[in-house]
Amino acid sequence: MTPFETVDALLLAPYRLFESPEAAFYFGTFFLAAASAALGLGCKALVALSQRSKRLRVDGETAHRADLSAQAAQAGDRVAYMAQNHLAQEAYGDSMALAAGRGAALLWPGMLTLAWLYWRFEGVDMPYLWHWAGPSTVFLPPHIAALWGFSRLLHPKKNAPPAKAEDAAQGSTP
Repeated sequence: MTPFETVDALLLAPYRLFESPEAAFYFGTFFLAAASAALGLGCKALVALSQRSKRLRVDGETAHRADLSAQAAQAGDRVAYMAQNHLAQEAYGDSMALAAGRGAALLWPGMLTLAWLYWRFEGVDMPYLWHWAGPSTVFLPPHIAALWGFSRLLHPKKNAPPAKAEDAAQGSTP
């Protein structure tokens, strides 16, 4: 058995759990959407971990250059302002490139799964949908929902609403 056939059989396994073809299709697609979202979040975490020291250095340089640029602007030194602003923009571009790498790590499993779905189900009418609907119509909504849900589960404090000013002033004591 070739590696492609092995991966194909692995990806088809969730589609064989139900007798009804419609239920099997939706369950398999939703399962793959959740699995690819989880794999994407894991890959993003690994990339973020590998980028950590460089990201801290680049973000620190960006902030430092922006501060120097602001100081030069306040002092009225246009040449120093332009030079520091240019260096701050370069550092910010480096920071954005690192963020793009994390974004690619998040999305590649879903896009590979979607490519497999098109290869496997191209030309097949999607159950309960219009005739021109493709696998992306069924795959993308649960994939996006799984990415959102898993990120909420993994980072609950990051997504919590901000504390009220009165609660913060009272030290959160009743």
